[in-house]
Amino acid sequence: MLTPYFIIRKIYTLAPIGIALTLLLAACAGGNASVTTTSSTPTAPTQSTASISAIGHGVLKHAPYGRAELTWDPVSKSLTVKLSITGLVPHSIHPDHIHGGSCTIPGRLIYPLQYIIADATGNATATSTIKNITDGIPATGWLIYVHNGPYVTTDAQSLPITCGDIINPAAAKSVAVNMTTSTERDQAASGAVQLTLRGEQLTVNLKLTGLQPGSTHPAQINAGSCAKQGNLVHQLPNVVADASGNVNMTTFIGNVSAIPATGWYVNVHYSTCLLYTSDAAGEGL
Repeated sequence: MLTPYFIIRKIYTLAPIGIALTLLLAACAGGNASVTTTSSTPTAPTQSTASISAIGHGVLKHAPYGRAELTWDPVSKSLTVKLSITGLVPHSIHPDHIHGGSCTIPGRLIYPLQYIIADATGNATATSTIKNITDGIPATGWLIYVHNGPYVTTDAQSLPITCGDIINPAAAKSVAVNMTTSTERDQAASGAVQLTLRGEQLTVNLKLTGLQPGSTHPAQINAGSCAKQGNLVHQLPNVVADASGNVNMTTFIGNVSAIPATGWYVNVHYSTCLLYTSDAAGEGL
């Protein structure tokens, strides 16, 4: 996923004063929704002359993310790697490996790891044991990649969606690694979302930077959160980056009775063909 996060803070005033946090929108809107989209700042349709009843804000940041724990046994000369990843597309499958180099300057594959398989909420854990590691965990020079998947036969599938540098200057037998943003294309995307409710019309303004120029990305509002993903609430139109890699898209959704205080998140996915990664995500309070 681009998987950025939004935290949506609902405000019952005419001016948005919410504090932008990690974004995930999660909420359920009943009834049938009608959708209209514009790529520029819109003039509210005539049916939306009602006063603003709620405003929500969110900040989009990268997802997935997580943690790796490495433990070396000097007696058996084995290395155990436990990966815990959050913010994946539910039920998606991801190859993961130890590579040489760093997240900034990655090198060749050194050790394959057990596949990451996300559960129904987009979370995954995988434990791998590597034998014949005689010298322990190196001070530097290793990284862990989680790839887009489900295979690594094409460039899109091989794309790293999260990366962590393995750093062990004290020659410790156990090391924790933060799995964060990859330096590959679209993986450093960020942005913001604003939701405004007038009567029963929801206006969604989505702004993004850092995408590949001209790239197309599915976007949606789901129930749940980035850490515990749920069902689709509103499908948004595809996001299309301009020549500078930016997006400013406004969507109108009808028949929406409320913006929930919590329980919605927004996902912007990597591509229209491969929905395994989430470039950016955000959730609401």
